[in-house]
Amino acid sequence: MKITELVEHVTKAPEFINMIQKFLPFAIKELELTDLPNFQLMLHLPHDQQPTFGKYVNDENTIYLGIEDRHPLDILRTLAHELVHYKQGTEHTLGPHSGDTGSDIENQAHEMAGIIMREFDKSHPAYFNASAVNIQEGAIEDLEKDLKHPYSYDAIDHS
Repeated sequence: MKITELVEHVTKAPEFINMIQKFLPFAIKELELTDLPNFQLMLHLPHDQQPTFGKYVNDENTIYLGIEDRHPLDILRTLAHELVHYKQGTEHTLGPHSGDTGSDIENQAHEMAGIIMREFDKSHPAYFNASAVNIQEGAIEDLEKDLKHPYSYDAIDHS
């Protein structure tokens, strides 16, 4: 699936599509990834103990992102954090307590995501002026149906 298809239902923030198209290849290069996990975009993520805007589920090879009413750079920062967890999963360093606050694994994801975003933001300072992402009614359900298979670097639109 192409990135434009991934986010085609995003409205009132058309620059978000462009941001993702620029961000994913950048993050892939920075993290030296050879492929990508599944993505599931949601309005908000359900939580039991720890509220969050994103999570990587290693057993499902899936990144879940809550995107409603968030600034695009905030969403990309969450995506960067979860991509670090994905890489950790490919390196078999994730364990049952890897996501605990203060764990080495969680701290590494925070650190790497911060570095990725600072470098990305230097190249795209105008993105700070973007509007929050808003979603059309029913669009999340359509996206969930489309995001069932792993995506590779080759699936990303290159402009």
